[in-house]
Amino acid sequence: MTSLPDANNQIERTDIAFFDSNYKEFDSLIAQELAALIQKVYEQFDEINKPILSEQFDEINKPKLGGDYHLISELKENGLPFGFVASKNSSNDVFVVFRGTKTFAEWFKDVNIPLVSYSDGRNLQGSVLRVIGEKIQLIQSPIEIPKVGDFGRVTVGFRQIYISLRDGMINALKGCDPNSRIFVTGHSLGSALATLAIPDILANTDFKPEKVILYTFASPRCGDREFATKFQAMRVRHWRIANTEDFVTMIPFPTGNVFKATAKLPKDEEEKAIGSGEVTSKDGKPKNPNPLFGFFKAMYNRSGEILDDHKRRMPDYVHTGTPVCFTIHAAALEQHHNLEEIYMRGILRFTESE
Repeated sequence: MTSLPDANNQIERTDIAFFDSNYKEFDSLIAQELAALIQKVYEQFDEINKPILSEQFDEINKPKLGGDYHLISELKENGLPFGFVASKNSSNDVFVVFRGTKTFAEWFKDVNIPLVSYSDGRNLQGSVLRVIGEKIQLIQSPIEIPKVGDFGRVTVGFRQIYISLRDGMINALKGCDPNSRIFVTGHSLGSALATLAIPDILANTDFKPEKVILYTFASPRCGDREFATKFQAMRVRHWRIANTEDFVTMIPFPTGNVFKATAKLPKDEEEKAIGSGEVTSKDGKPKNPNPLFGFFKAMYNRSGEILDDHKRRMPDYVHTGTPVCFTIHAAALEQHHNLEEIYMRGILRFTESE
């Protein structure tokens, strides 16, 4: 019998998620229900961009849940629908639902991947990150998430969107029965938001870990290893549903360290290492406004650097949750990521096998 190598050093390896006996708790019917609720947010977004009469606006601008659901609160950023909090009359279950990327500004935030503290939004130097582009300026506000303590670091762009939505979500949940089950879910960017919501919900509402269940669809990585490890320790059931052909589930890359790199960066070089340093040239014009490209540039620049006989360490980005994977190929990268067609089809395969 082959034994595992002795690699318990936290720097070398962190065990996050495995298929285990809890896998039988994955419920494909619940996954279908949650995917359908996410789709309602996408439909709501598409509706508000259609020409309508002013007297129809209030009605059109609300998610059409229908059936057994009761809308508790909408979640919006800059007036645009991002999700909602709802309950189910027949079961008293509570749902927190987030959609994925729909606008250029949201896409720009998605690729804003430098890591900042989950609790207060600051980088290692205690600074606030700024990313400047030709037509857009994003400023990460150091708004604190109370009571969560030191919970590792998360990508600045995802946190920025989450902060804009959290007050509405937390206030809505404080009015819900904490003995109810609460399902938190999202697709793509919405998966990252749903993941960031979990420590906040446990710290700032009366819901207990055994009542909180997270289903994410097509989730990118949204935090570092410390965030993933502390997330795992909360013992919240998290099912991370992924199409193996979906590129979004592979980003940000788990690390920029192509080879073994154990030497840590000095703090004053941390932001330079992940491509979030200078983004304008001396004449004030944008130099590299896309932090994702900055990440690749930093990775390339590092390839020749040696520090104490090791390559300098790049940041780590780590998935959370138990993976529930399927493979559906659609001959188009965008289609591989599609919730309504591809992900729903994948979930139905699980249903048929049960």
